[in-house]
Order: sequence, then structure tokens, then C-alpha cells
Amino acid sequence: MRALLHVTLCMILAAPLAAGETINVAAAISLKEVVSEAAKGYEAETGHRVEFTFGASGQLLAQIRNGAPIDAFISAADKQADDLERLGMVENGTRRVVAGNALVLVAPADAPPGLSDFKGLADARVKKLAIGEPRTVPAGQYAVQVLQKLEQEAKLAGRLVYGSNVRQVLDYVRRGEVSAGIVYATDAKEAGDKVKVVAVADASSHDPIRYPAVVIKGSKKRDAAARFLDYLTSEKAKQLFRDKGFAPGDQAAGKPAK
Repeated sequence: MRALLHVTLCMILAAPLAAGETINVAAAISLKEVVSEAAKGYEAETGHRVEFTFGASGQLLAQIRNGAPIDAFISAADKQADDLERLGMVENGTRRVVAGNALVLVAPADAPPGLSDFKGLADARVKKLAIGEPRTVPAGQYAVQVLQKLEQEAKLAGRLVYGSNVRQVLDYVRRGEVSAGIVYATDAKEAGDKVKVVAVADASSHDPIRYPAVVIKGSKKRDAAARFLDYLTSEKAKQLFRDKGFAPGDQAAGKPAK
């Protein structure tokens, strides 16, 4: 009888975990490591599960617009979240900024000395510069803003190599297939000694780099999705973002640069 009571009690205690919901979150690929780690903490605390689709923010936006079963979306720029809001695809009151970032110029780890700042990209020794595809990759959009600000875009015509997402840009640099690349500071940190940071872009040369998160209207798991986004703005998650090199969301929030 005691054994039966013990088994019954265990089943009751385990019930909330068994009933936990699984939410699908589309997130910018530059967030891969940090939100995957945050999800583990969230799952341990709540019993709910988080499954991710990572990619370029513009590509993820297209998937959501085409009906992909996504409950929450975390973009690497305001534009994609703005687009969803204009389409009426965002649950009111769910938008919040979960993190911020910086833009850096990187070169292969074994590249010879020479390139020391963004202005040096016009040098003929820079054979190829990799950036994200500006139409779909926010990091590429920020990179173009920097190049335009420094009047370098025309000088680099024919030398730009476009990556389908910021991690592909990082891979081009890491493998030495390009002379340099423009990525997020957190990507360079994640790569460790496989690339070297040449310079950090002046924050005034591009729009603020921040990651807005929203719950998708029509999701059948709106409450669970909102709870996960709440977790990403908790003190515990903020520290995790800091550890990974991001700025916490409350520091990154604000109006876009004009």
C-alpha cells in the first residue's frame, strides 16, 4: 500500500512537468547560444519546453508571414518587428527589447598586420569584405549604414561578399575566404581566437542594434510564449546576456537613430 501511495504521489508531483507546453520561437541566429542557454534555465524552472528556429531575421519574418507555426519572434532589428506589427500579426502589449549588441570589423586570425579601422577598407589590399545580405540580414543593414557614413560603399563596389546570415559572414572570415567581415561583437567573441577584432563601429554610425521580441498573434500558446519572453528580461537572463557580451534589453531600448 505504501509503495502504491509513493508511486501515486510521484505521479502527482510530476504532472505539471508532463503537462508543460512546447513553444516554437524564431530567433536571429546571432542569439543562438545565449537564448538556447536561457531556455534551459526556463525549462528547468517551469517544465515548459522551447524549440527554436534560427536564421536571418528577414528570412524568419518571411516564414512567419507565410504561416509558419511560430509562437514568438526575436529579431536582430526593429524593422522586422515593425513589419509584423503593421501586418497585425503581433499580440498587443507583448513587444519588448531583450538585448543589444555592437558591430565590429574582424579579420582572419592569421591575417598580416595592416587593416586597423573601417576607413582602411578602401585599401586595395582588402580584396573581399563580407557582410550580411542587407535585404534580409540586419547585421548587413547596419554594415551598409556604417559604410555609407564613412563614404566607403562605392569604393568597395565589386569587393563585397554577401552572407545569408551573420554566422555565414563569420565563417567566411574564419576560413580566410575574405580579407575582413563585419559582424556583431558577440559573434566575434563566440569565435574566440579564430578571428581578430580590428575595430568597433562608432554607435552613431548605424541604427541602435537591439533585439525586439514579440508574441505572434494567432498563436495557440500565447501565454506560454509571453512567459518565456518575460523570462528573457528577468535579472537572471540579463546576467546571461551580459556574460555572452550582449547589452541587457533595458540598456538597449530607445528610439531608432534617424
